[in-house]
Amino acid sequence: MKERDFGIDLMKFLAVLLITNSHMDLLYGQYAFLGTGGTMGNALFFFCSGFTLFLKPLGTWREFPDWYKRRINRIYPSVLAFAIIACIFFNSHLDTLHVIWQGGGWFIPCIMVFYIFLFFTGAYLKNKILWVELLVAALTGICFLTAWGRQRFFTSHLLYDVTSDIRWLLFFIFMLFGAQVGTFKDRIIRRRSDILLWIVSIIVFYAFFIPGRMYPRLYFLEYISIVPMLGFLFYSYKVFSSNRIKQLLGNKFIYGTIMCIGGLCLEIYLVQFSLITDKMNNLFPLNIVLIFMLIVVVAYLTRCFARIISQTFSEQSYNWKKIIALY
Repeated sequence: MKERDFGIDLMKFLAVLLITNSHMDLLYGQYAFLGTGGTMGNALFFFCSGFTLFLKPLGTWREFPDWYKRRINRIYPSVLAFAIIACIFFNSHLDTLHVIWQGGGWFIPCIMVFYIFLFFTGAYLKNKILWVELLVAALTGICFLTAWGRQRFFTSHLLYDVTSDIRWLLFFIFMLFGAQVGTFKDRIIRRRSDILLWIVSIIVFYAFFIPGRMYPRLYFLEYISIVPMLGFLFYSYKVFSSNRIKQLLGNKFIYGTIMCIGGLCLEIYLVQFSLITDKMNNLFPLNIVLIFMLIVVVAYLTRCFARIISQTFSEQSYNWKKIIALY
């Protein structure tokens, strides 16, 4: 347990809950406004991805093919596994190109492209990552705040909207920030005020985010909301990696639950859209718990199937213990 970064595990767990909840508005019925949190969940996911990738030296461009191959082996067995499951059980029939490029939704191609830029940033610009962040933030601002950018990249006036191509730049900022925090994580000083600043960051974010989303004339406020979002990510890591949280994770059940659900982050995202239904809304709010439990079970089975696929193309014998491992 000492080898793991509990802060990142908890952030992944929270990302899963927020992203899934944001897609459950159908389950809330007349309280559909409670189906929210996806914006922060996505930011947490990309932050954690950047953070973990920078924990080990990335090497030179010669090592990039093998490094990228490992990323493919982590992502695409699960994508392929659920494509097969969806074809058999959910009457979904996708061509090969669609499975590769969009089989897991918008974030699969997004993160696979991010990996390329992140590798070379880590290999050659690791000491200047802040400047890279500022450059990407400036490009995001130009595309979002100018008439040219809005005509070219937007289908709406919303910065965080997944239908707008600008999200590629926006979420890359959060991924770079996670990588940056990962480079100085051992020098971070935790204070009692961290949780207060974490809450303030959330409040300030929504103070800019909501008006910017509701009123087209105030759309620029969404761009300003990037700053408190970065604060939310930073203080999330500080709070979740504190000693008090580590003591909480000393409980085996809590630790196992967080590790299992957080480790299924990719698979839960892949399967949830096929499982969310309003057929149990008469059981509200129990329907939300039941559907989430179903999503976790199917996600786990998908990961087991993905590991079988991955090991099938390996020369080694099947490792069944690894295939069925919860985390």
